[in-house]
Amino acid sequence: MKTAKLTILAHLGATLLILSTSCSKNESSENGIEVAEAPEDSREIVLTEDQFRTMKMEWGPLHTGEFSEEITVQGTVQIPVEGMREISAYYGGYVQDLKLLEGEAVKKGEVLFTLENPDFIRLQQDYLETRSQLTYLKAEFERQRILASEQISAQKNLIKAEADYQSALAKTESLKKQLSLIQINAEQLTPESIKTKVAVTSPISGFVEGVWVVPGQFLPAAGKAVSLLSKDHIHVELVLFEKDANRVHPGQKVEFSSPDKPGEVMEAKIYVVGQSINEQRQINVHAHLLDDGQESKLTPGMFLQARIQLDPKISLAVPEESVLEVDQERYILIQKAKTESGFVLEKVKVIPGAKGKHYLAIEPEKALDSTTVVLVKGGFNLL
Repeated sequence: MKTAKLTILAHLGATLLILSTSCSKNESSENGIEVAEAPEDSREIVLTEDQFRTMKMEWGPLHTGEFSEEITVQGTVQIPVEGMREISAYYGGYVQDLKLLEGEAVKKGEVLFTLENPDFIRLQQDYLETRSQLTYLKAEFERQRILASEQISAQKNLIKAEADYQSALAKTESLKKQLSLIQINAEQLTPESIKTKVAVTSPISGFVEGVWVVPGQFLPAAGKAVSLLSKDHIHVELVLFEKDANRVHPGQKVEFSSPDKPGEVMEAKIYVVGQSINEQRQINVHAHLLDDGQESKLTPGMFLQARIQLDPKISLAVPEESVLEVDQERYILIQKAKTESGFVLEKVKVIPGAKGKHYLAIEPEKALDSTTVVLVKGGFNLL
C-alpha cells in the first residue's frame, strides 16, 4: 500500500514542507513529520498529534443556524403614479406669466402660469346674470305656490314658475362648477371682480420635470403644459428574471446601492411583486425604503445594484475557511476517530449555500449532526 508523506524539514530555523511518495511504509526523516493518506478510493487521512500542533490546526463544532440566500438584481429609482402630474387646461387660453425652469421646486397651490381667454369673461358674465335671475324666479315660484293653494291662480302657472326656477338653479350650479375648474370662487364673484386671466396652480409639492409651452402660445383644452414630479414617496423598481419569480414575495428584505456610491448600502422591503412576465422573461418588483429619510439621497431614474434576501432556512454551517476546494468540488474534514497517536480524518463532500457572518451554510453528502467535530483551520495542508 502506498503511503503519501508530507515531510517538514528544519534547516537554519526555517521549515520546508516536502510531499514525497515512498514504497516503504515506515520510512521517514529523523526530523520530519508524515501525513499518511489511505488509498485513493478512501477518504480517510491519518494525522498525528505532532502534525496537528505543528500545522497549527484547530477543531470546531458543526453549527446550525438560519441562513438566507441572496438574488442579485438590478433596478432603478422610480416615483409612483400619484407623484406624477401633467398640468393641462380645462379651457384653452393664451399662456401668460410663465417663468418655470426644469428642475425648479414648486409648492402645492403655487401659481405656475396664467391663461387669458375672452371665454373666461363670458363664463363669469353668464354666472352673474343667471344668479341674479335666480332670486326673482324663486320668489315667483313661492308666490305661485301660495296662489295655487288658495285656488286663486291656475295650476299651470305654478308648474311653469317651478320649471323656470329649477332650470335657473341648475344652470347656476353648473356655471359655479365650471368657474371652480379655472380657480374662480363663484361665491365671491361680483361684476367688479370679473377676471380677464385665470391662474393655473400646482396640485402637488415637487419639482418641474418638463415645460412644454412658452409665453404667448395658445394652449388648447387638455393640452400638456408642464410636467411635475413629487419626491414625497420614492420606491425602488427591481427587475427579476423568470426563474426566480416564485422565490420572491412581499415582505422580503432588499439591500441596494448606487454604482456611484457602492459603499453606501440602503435597505428596502418588497411591497408588490408583478403578476405577469414581460417579453424579456422578466417581472418587476416594487420595494419601499425602510428609512424614508434616505429618499432625499435618491434621484428618479437612478440605476441601482440590489440583493434580495430570500426566506431564511435552518442549515448546517461551518467557518468559511474550513471548506476546501479540490478539482472544483468542495469538502470539509471531520474527525472520524481519535487514536493513541492522533486522529483519523474523513473528507466529506458538501454543497455550499448562503453566507452568514464568517460562516457558510453547507449541505453535506452524508448525515452529520451537532456532535460532529470539524477541522476548521489548517486543512488546506492536507488536500
